[in-house]
Amino acid sequence: MNRTGSLRPRILFIVTLGLGLVGCSNNPNPPEWNEDGTWYGALAADLTNLDPNVSYTATDGVISDLIYPSYLHFNYLKAAPWSVEPNIGLTEPVRVPFKGVTHTDKGDIPFEGERWDFELRHDLMFQDDPCFPVGKGRPVTAKDMEYSFKRDDNPKVEFPLEGNLSDKVLGWKEYRKGFEKNGNANYDQPFEGFKTYPENPYKFSILCNQKYPQLKYIMAMHFTTPVPREAVEKYGDGFKLFHPVGCGPYKLQEYSPRDKIVLVPNENCTMATYPGTWGPGVPEEARQDAGKKLSRHRIVVKIIVEPVTSYSLFNQGYLDTTSVGTTNSHFMLPATKPGSDMTKRGITIQYGAYPSIDYCGFNMEDNVFGGYKLEKKQLRQAIALSIDSKAYIETVYHGMGNPSEFIIPPGLAGYDKGYQNPYRQYDPSLKKAKELLTEAGYPNGVSKKTGERLVLNFDTYVESPIDRARSRLMTKQISALGIQVVTRDTTYPTFVDKTNHKKIQFFYWGWVADYPDAENFCMLMFSQNVSPGPNNTVYNNPAYDKLFLQMQAMDDGPQRNEIVKKMRDLSVEDCPIIYLSENQFPTVFQPWVKNKFANPILNDVLEYRAVDSKRRQALQNEWNAPSYGLLIATLVIVVVGAIPAFQTVQRRRGRTVRKPAGGEKD
Repeated sequence: MNRTGSLRPRILFIVTLGLGLVGCSNNPNPPEWNEDGTWYGALAADLTNLDPNVSYTATDGVISDLIYPSYLHFNYLKAAPWSVEPNIGLTEPVRVPFKGVTHTDKGDIPFEGERWDFELRHDLMFQDDPCFPVGKGRPVTAKDMEYSFKRDDNPKVEFPLEGNLSDKVLGWKEYRKGFEKNGNANYDQPFEGFKTYPENPYKFSILCNQKYPQLKYIMAMHFTTPVPREAVEKYGDGFKLFHPVGCGPYKLQEYSPRDKIVLVPNENCTMATYPGTWGPGVPEEARQDAGKKLSRHRIVVKIIVEPVTSYSLFNQGYLDTTSVGTTNSHFMLPATKPGSDMTKRGITIQYGAYPSIDYCGFNMEDNVFGGYKLEKKQLRQAIALSIDSKAYIETVYHGMGNPSEFIIPPGLAGYDKGYQNPYRQYDPSLKKAKELLTEAGYPNGVSKKTGERLVLNFDTYVESPIDRARSRLMTKQISALGIQVVTRDTTYPTFVDKTNHKKIQFFYWGWVADYPDAENFCMLMFSQNVSPGPNNTVYNNPAYDKLFLQMQAMDDGPQRNEIVKKMRDLSVEDCPIIYLSENQFPTVFQPWVKNKFANPILNDVLEYRAVDSKRRQALQNEWNAPSYGLLIATLVIVVVGAIPAFQTVQRRRGRTVRKPAGGEKD
C-alpha cells in the first residue's frame, strides 16, 4: 500500500475535527431560551425551604418572593431610605385605636392597642395547580390570609418571627396552645387577633394589644402571604420545595437540587407594573420604564457553589448578573475597576448598602469581661480601641464597606452620619487603649492583683480562608495590648449553639435587617431578647430597656431619634458590643441588562430586570468567537507532528516477524 495515500484520511480527519470544533458553541444555555428574553442568574447555595411561613434565608427569598407576594412590598427604585407600598394590597393599611382587656390569672388588665385594617386586591388568583379542582387556580380571599396567619402560630410550622408577634397580637398564645389539643383541626377555630368580614371577602384586620408600627414591615415579608390550604394538605412535605403554590408573578416550573431553578410567568397574575416613582440617586436607565407594564420572561437560576465557575460564566456572557461577596471580591473587584477589560466591554458595577452590621460582643455575664462596674467598662473599652475597623474591612470585604460607629446602619431613621463612637477611633499607638487597660487594673495586659496575664477567649466560626484571616487579624490586634487571646474556632452550627447557650466569652457576629427599622437593630441589646434570642451579649441595662420599649411603640420622627440617641449613649459607655462595619454588596451587570438598579433589601428584584436578547446574542458571539489564526497554527503543528508517527506505523506494518528454526521464538 502506498504510504502517502494511507495518511490522507488521517490528516483529513484532523482537519475536519478542527473545523468542527470551530463550529461548536460553548453556550450552556438552550438557544431558544436565549432568544425569548430568559433571565440567567446564579445562587451560591442550594435552596433550603420555599414554605413562605418558614423560609428565612436570603437564598430562598430570591425565589420564594417571586411566587409568594406580600401585602406590602418595598419600592424597587427607592433605597436608603426604603419605602413600603401596596403590593397585593388594594390600599395602604389603616391603623385604628383599639382598647380592650387582657384576661389573666391575676385579673383583667386593660390595654390600649390598635387595629390594623387591610383589603386585598380583588383580582388575585392562585396559579393553576393540581391541588385545585380541574387544576385551575381560584380567587384569593382574606380567608387565605387568615390560614397563613394561623400557620404562623402553629408551633410545628416554626415561624421565625413568632417572637415579634406573640406578645402583641391578641390571643396569639392561646391560639397556639390550641394546636396541642386539636392538631390541624385548630385551623377551623377562631383566632381572636385576626378578623375577617363576611360582607367583604377581601377585607381583614389584625388586632394588637399595643402600638406596633413595625407590623407594616411584617406585612411586607412573605411570612404573611396568602397560602392555599389545598396545597399544604395535598403535598405535605413536598410543599416546602417542590410544590410551591402562590399568587405571585412567577411559578416554579423545575427545581433540580444542586443544579438549577426554572421559573415561568404565572398566567393568573395580573400584577405587572414597573414602579412609577423613585428615590434619590436612581440612574436614568433604571427609570426609563417607570409606570409601564412589565414584560414577563422565564427566569433560570443556576446553583453554582464555586465562585470561579460563576465568574467564568459571567465573563463569557452566559450569566446576566453576578454579585460580589467575600468569596469572590479578590478577583471580581479588580476585574470591574475602571479601565478593565470588563468595563471596556460595557459591564457595570453598582453598589447597594444592605442594612447590616458586623460586630464583636462580650458576654456581659462573664466573670472577667462582663459586668457594669467602671473597671469592667474600661476593660471592654480598651479592647474596642485596639481593633482597627478599616483593616478589618480590607481583610474581610476587600474594602467593601465603612467603619460602623453604632448598631444602626445607614439608610434607617435614627442613623447619625456625624456621630463618632469614642471607643471606635483607632490609634496605632494604642495610647488611650493602654491607659484604659491600666485603669481597669491590667497594665500591659497583666493583672495588678495576681500578676498573671489577662486571657481572652475569642469564640468564632471558621469555615473558609476569609474566616481564618479575620480571626488572625483580630487576634493580632487585641494581642498588641499584651492580652493573651485564645481563639476557639468552631463550625458555624457549633458556634450558633454556643452563643445560644451563653458558652462564650468574646465572639464575632453580625446582623442583617429583617426589615429596615432601627427597632430591628436596637433589639439586639434589649434584655428580653437574651440568648437564645438575638441579644447574644446578654446585655441588661434597665434604663436602656425602658427607652427601647418607648421607641418601639413610636413612629419615625425627631422624638424617636432623640430616644435612640439616649440608648446609644448608654450602651456605648457600657460597651457590650464593638462595632466593626457597615457592609456593601455590589452587583455586576452585563451591558444588555435593562432596568438595572442595586437594591439589596428586595428579594423580588428579578421581576423588574430585563434583557435585550439580540444584543446579548451578538456580544456572546463576539466574546466567545474562536481564534482562527491560533486554530490553524495548532492544526499545522498537529499535522506536521503526526506525519512522522504515521510513517513509523507504516514502516512497522511492512515488516515480517522472523521465527527461528523449529518454530520457537528466541
